[in-house]
Amino acid sequence: MTPGPAGITGIKCPDARWVRIASYLLGLGVALFLAACAGTPAQFELIDDMQSEGTTVPIFAVTPRKPVDDPKIRFGGGRNSDLSYAEIDVWVPKDRKPGTIKTPSRDPDPATEFGVTRFRETKSASEQLALINAQLRRLKPSDRIVMIFIHGYNVSYVSGIYRQAQLIHDFNQPVVGIHYSWPSAGKTSAYLYDRDSVQFARDGLQKTIELAARSEAKSVAVVAHSMGTLLTMEAVRQLSLANKKSVLRKISPLVLASPDIDEDVFASQVAVIDPKPDPFLVLASRKDKALKLSRDLRGGTARVGQGDDIESLQELGITVLDLSEIDDGQDGASHATFANSPTLIRMIQSGAISPVSLPETREAFAQRVGDSVADMLFLGN
Repeated sequence: MTPGPAGITGIKCPDARWVRIASYLLGLGVALFLAACAGTPAQFELIDDMQSEGTTVPIFAVTPRKPVDDPKIRFGGGRNSDLSYAEIDVWVPKDRKPGTIKTPSRDPDPATEFGVTRFRETKSASEQLALINAQLRRLKPSDRIVMIFIHGYNVSYVSGIYRQAQLIHDFNQPVVGIHYSWPSAGKTSAYLYDRDSVQFARDGLQKTIELAARSEAKSVAVVAHSMGTLLTMEAVRQLSLANKKSVLRKISPLVLASPDIDEDVFASQVAVIDPKPDPFLVLASRKDKALKLSRDLRGGTARVGQGDDIESLQELGITVLDLSEIDDGQDGASHATFANSPTLIRMIQSGAISPVSLPETREAFAQRVGDSVADMLFLGN
């Protein structure tokens, strides 16, 4: 028996390391409880009240998720070896603050809530490509850009679709949106399941990028968030290993927002990719609480999105925007600032920053936005 406090036997005094672990687990447990009480998951609701003011944003969805019978969910967190395709028109209400998404209630209000005006499953990749090309032809040749969005951890099929529609609407970019919805469980407690799903979904994302590259778009903007950045880097790495140079050259830009990737793993991924997408952008924040939690889970291993080693990223030929000083993100954790900060949205709407065209030097950036903004945001070459 081990002596304990005040001579009590059979009880070990915890050392400082175990106290920290216990405190962390307690905090994590509270976080999981709060997440479980956060409300019902987002659902698709048909919006047919065209009297309300709003905009319809078309999204082309590709997913390796298993379909479910519920028409308000469509696809769950299960994995499917086959890709499914859909054409979705998302309703974005006018009466909302930029960066926000109010999901449908039981009695949906199209004046303030997101929804869908149409959901149509397509039969094949070739049919999806034809629909994408038809949408591209409605744009000026100079605007014919496809934007693939890859969501992060703990995101359902429905939530990811709404997020991409919000991004396209709020950024006011004339792009054709493709949403790659990898099989996240959509649960805070399923972090490890989601990590495995990233590995499962790599081939599907590679096929989706190749599909977009075959379209009539002049370029393919790939935008990924959080854990979705790891999936994206793995798929781009596979393209390089398969010698798909023409596909890689069409990716412009590659944007990684709050990348939840180990710094050493990221460096090894970048080393393989040839040619590298241009521009190649990382959005980082020292205030990102979600990445801090991810780092702590791994015993202190820094994540790329924390921006702790800017110089190493620069040496890899990557431009970094530091979002640490933008304090009006609306998720409370500074993890989705790229999508929900009214300040950043205004910069993009004004053309000061564009997700599809960024300067490669601080000097060029300052000419567009001024020295004060460049000093706040720009950490590039």
